[in-house]
Amino acid sequence: MNKNKGLIMSLLLLLILILLWNSFRTSIFEAVTVQKINENEMTVINFNNLERTIAVPMDMSKLIEENKEYTILYDKRVFDKYRLRSIKP
Repeated sequence: MNKNKGLIMSLLLLLILILLWNSFRTSIFEAVTVQKINENEMTVINFNNLERTIAVPMDMSKLIEENKEYTILYDKRVFDKYRLRSIKP
């Protein structure tokens, strides 16, 4: 009985930590120019000359071209890097 109680408390604590981590997510929508692209990430620069490196899904990296302008939506979470959610020419 005591073992089960400890396991339930551990799982509950883990669930709370995951929910807190997910709640500290910021979504950013902006127009950018792609500077560099590889299979894992792209480097972009926005119109304020702020440069960011954003993680890109492997299946999208071949569709994005360097030195082209795109409108992107990406997320940033606490202790995580920027992750691309959508991109439009």
